Amino acid sequence: MPHEPPHSHIKIPYLGDIAPDKGSWHTYPQRLGWQIIENKDKTVLLRNGVVRSTAENAAFIQSWLYFQLLREVLGDGVDLERFTQKETDGTTSTSTRFLETLISDWSVDCGYGKKELDELYKLLIEHRRRGLIVFMTMELGNPLIMLSIAALNERLMAAIMDLHVHLGLETPVDQTWRLRDKDLPNIGEPLLDLMQSRGWCPYDIRRLDTEIKYVSTLYYYSNLKVPRSSKDHNACSKGRCLTMLTDPATYKLSHRSGCHACPLLSANMHRIEKILQSNSIPLISLENGEINVHDLTAVSEFVAISHVWAEGAGNVEGNALQTCLLEEISELVRELPGHKQSLKHFWIDTLCVPVRPREMQTLALNKMRVPYEGAKHVLVLDSHLRSLKSRTMSTTELFAQVSCSSWMRRLWTLQEGRLAQNVWFQFADTAVNVKTVFTNLDRRRIPSSVDFWLGNAISLDLWMQIWYRGGKVRNISPVAASLSRTSHSLRTRSVSVPTDEALCLLNIMDRDLTRVTAVEPTKRMEVFWRTFEKVPKSFLFSKASGKMPVKGIHWAPSSFMGFESEKEWLGPQDLSSPREDDSHALVITDGLQLALPGFLLHQDLLVRMKHYDFTWKFPLMIQDANGIWYQMGVEEPWRQGSNTIHNSRQLAVILAHELDMQGSSETFSFKDFAIGVLASIDKTEDNIIHVTAHYHVAVEVLGEGFQKYLSTASKCALKVGIEQSVLMSESHAVSKERYQTAAQQLLEDKNTMETMLRKARHMSEPEDYEHILSDLMDTTGVAARFGDRSEVRKVAGDQLWCVD
Repeated sequence: MPHEPPHSHIKIPYLGDIAPDKGSWHTYPQRLGWQIIENKDKTVLLRNGVVRSTAENAAFIQSWLYFQLLREVLGDGVDLERFTQKETDGTTSTSTRFLETLISDWSVDCGYGKKELDELYKLLIEHRRRGLIVFMTMELGNPLIMLSIAALNERLMAAIMDLHVHLGLETPVDQTWRLRDKDLPNIGEPLLDLMQSRGWCPYDIRRLDTEIKYVSTLYYYSNLKVPRSSKDHNACSKGRCLTMLTDPATYKLSHRSGCHACPLLSANMHRIEKILQSNSIPLISLENGEINVHDLTAVSEFVAISHVWAEGAGNVEGNALQTCLLEEISELVRELPGHKQSLKHFWIDTLCVPVRPREMQTLALNKMRVPYEGAKHVLVLDSHLRSLKSRTMSTTELFAQVSCSSWMRRLWTLQEGRLAQNVWFQFADTAVNVKTVFTNLDRRRIPSSVDFWLGNAISLDLWMQIWYRGGKVRNISPVAASLSRTSHSLRTRSVSVPTDEALCLLNIMDRDLTRVTAVEPTKRMEVFWRTFEKVPKSFLFSKASGKMPVKGIHWAPSSFMGFESEKEWLGPQDLSSPREDDSHALVITDGLQLALPGFLLHQDLLVRMKHYDFTWKFPLMIQDANGIWYQMGVEEPWRQGSNTIHNSRQLAVILAHELDMQGSSETFSFKDFAIGVLASIDKTEDNIIHVTAHYHVAVEVLGEGFQKYLSTASKCALKVGIEQSVLMSESHAVSKERYQTAAQQLLEDKNTMETMLRKARHMSEPEDYEHILSDLMDTTGVAARFGDRSEVRKVAGDQLWCVD
């Protein structure tokens, strides 16, 4: 828990009744007469063959997944009664008061080697697997039960990791209970609801929910003092904190605490412009109540100020600040620890970047890397941090409070921190170099410590967000590593002026800023993407919520910000992390040029679909020249805006990888699966197929069972041979009856009938003859309507496409 937490521990009810024993955790259910039946969507618990109540199930799950696990890992000598406590209202809760002491002592005394640690690791992996199944498929009546089970697993796993490091063993892969799939339930939901009830901004809650790996870390954050609690967050949303937006019409400059009326101080803009024109940057000092402007070339050391404009240290009207605020900033610069008042020069954008004229502002923007790269120190001024005293905090709380600051939420501040040599965060009592604190952490892992574990997890995220500049990543091309790293850092940040994003991106990625500042702000993002010669092929399959509405770069996300996962934003991992010598996608004027496999669909498929009012709501069965059947399901649109496909166009499917034709011979599942893009062909030129992309698709190679089923239907359709003109004039119900005799004859074959029966069982359909006959007649009717229009031609993986 943080120092002086404003909230008490949440109470996890002890459900009692079922006592752990000294036997194996794995066989505990059987010893007590419990049977666990795991289905896809629902887990059923039986005791002595009888279904039990939700309360009985919950008591058993707690006894098995919580208390029996404690005994299995920490030993039979653990007194489990120490893990419960009586509440004032007469109820009993679980308690972790003694858990840390027990784990700490156990980590010192257990004497385990690699063999024992591997067994415990496997135990915790299986415990997590069983726990997640229970969480996703059972109702226990109280979500806090599974929350506490997950937290216990995480802590024990951390202790095992500590022992691996201490013994010099290879550390196994860490596991998380917080699944990132948006379609799966969130085990941290009770904590997110708790934070909302305590007044956290919905945007902050979602940001932490997106970034945090452990349930335990999320619990730690929920017990912090609510950041920016003085602000009204009622109108904020998960996508935006309105208190952090700047509106030029209502923007107010802030004063130093205690001052409400002092004059503005303005910089000598003639002097600033002259310095900028000389290809240098201006610096500021405050002496005798006046602003002095200095040329960087004449100053040995200076401090760059990094602040959040929404907190009032900016100025949208001119290059001036309140006198009291400038005096305070000057004092803080001089008081930086370790410098004995030797620093006095500083750079702050409010004074050093001209508001007007535009050409002067552009000149300053083109040099925005210089002050943060060249400064001896960057000093962060954040109102939340300045309300807290750092000396009362543990290192874990220090890292967590920085992570909760407004500064960590904003786009501009990322480059300001990442480019700096030293970043100092100003607290109420002193400035703290958090990177130095991180570097000087005591990294001894034994005895195992929860404070080190949580602090390390939080500080590593800070490291990736602020200080990690990257460099060459082994086996990954520089452009892929840079895009991936930048998208990860920016996804939970925001900016008041959307057109500023391209400026920040180019600075962060060390690309030529002048190409962007030379165009209208609305065109900056387009120019940003066109600065790339190549990008990973995965961008073709990006499901970013917004894409560029510009011809030639419809494939490109319109922003790096948002809460999408890397897989959604960047596309599949096997394509998003190419090696330097791997094939990439080329960014050309007409679109994204890349080599990938795919299919060319029949020229007249769209016409046939229109005749029968067939829509993309239903999966389309397609067949290649070798008679192999595939199922293609159409998903969400590939881009925003109009997605109309002209009937005269031939369709193509571009696949993320070649489909594997090997697999189970008799199943009704699928052999292989690939994501793809459905596109219409514009032209073929110099062996490059130019296409307009329309939808994301999923393509499956059907198993042998379905292969036989669909081939039987096609055979039936050919046997009857009804003309298309007749089929077009009849309803499906009428034409279906034409196939009855042929279908009956085919079902006389024992193998065909067996195929149909297995298909019915797989689909949980009735197995009586009438239903099977009707099913075959239905599918035959569809096969007859599509005929050869369902045929496709495979395209090899070296085929070049140009996609827009």
